[in-house]
Amino acid sequence: MSGIASIFEKGRLLVSFSGGRTSGYMLRMILDQAPEDVQVVVAFANTGQEDPRTLEFVDEVDRRWNANIVWLEAVVDPSPGAGTKHKIVDFASADRTGEAFESVIAKYGIPNAAYKGICTRELKLRPITSYLRSIGWSAGTYLSAIGIRADEFDRMSARAGKDGIVYPLVTANVTKADVLLWWSRQDFDLQVPEHYGNCVWCWKKSLRKHLTLAKESPEVFEFPARMEAKYPYAGAGVVRRVFFRENRSARDLLALAEKPFEPFREGAIQYNLPLDASHGCAESCEIYADDVIEKLEDAE
Repeated sequence: MSGIASIFEKGRLLVSFSGGRTSGYMLRMILDQAPEDVQVVVAFANTGQEDPRTLEFVDEVDRRWNANIVWLEAVVDPSPGAGTKHKIVDFASADRTGEAFESVIAKYGIPNAAYKGICTRELKLRPITSYLRSIGWSAGTYLSAIGIRADEFDRMSARAGKDGIVYPLVTANVTKADVLLWWSRQDFDLQVPEHYGNCVWCWKKSLRKHLTLAKESPEVFEFPARMEAKYPYAGAGVVRRVFFRENRSARDLLALAEKPFEPFREGAIQYNLPLDASHGCAESCEIYADDVIEKLEDAE
């Protein structure tokens, strides 16, 4: 693991841990190299729609590495203009039903290709920022370390310098191959298949991954199907909203999965434009990985 001394220059560092292998690799790098006089806060923002194995992995990382991970969830005030706050949970009390996610959808509407950034902004970025404010960390007094690799540099924020965002793995030229090799040498690992990712049904995934999930585990689409039925006109706009690309609903994906298709195979080279195009979904969802996320003060 390469040196990343510059990320400690402010004396305060937020480590946004998504629960994926890449951000786990970044966390280990930071824990190993952080000077004793630097304050490090490690935050995991739970959406309530994580794969259960992700929660188990976060808990195991915390216990094995003594990482002091702060588990956070969104607290949404439905009042217009009121900002999303946070609550602290733990592995046992973390939501597994999507309660916070539903409260975000009820207020802001269903996130999709036309309404990007809602879920990451409200379920991850704002709860983390709310927590940091509660401990006296105001904007500009800390840097935020985000787990994006060198081979994902196109996910970096154009506002990184202005917003105090650092990408240690980009600085260290760490790629997916490096991360996978490192984890293969550890005595524990994330047990989530690539197409399940952390947020299993994430609307940013490719159609091939969605159809494979619909075939293997149709129950994962129960939550988005229920949200589409319950909140079709919530949020901005007057058009009925659904989650998935090409105006497909969860029910549409389940029906489409009944037709013949080549399923996703981890490690295989598969690329067919309609089936494999995505909206930037990786194995995990990182805050500041999409410049459509408005600045916090713009919506408060």
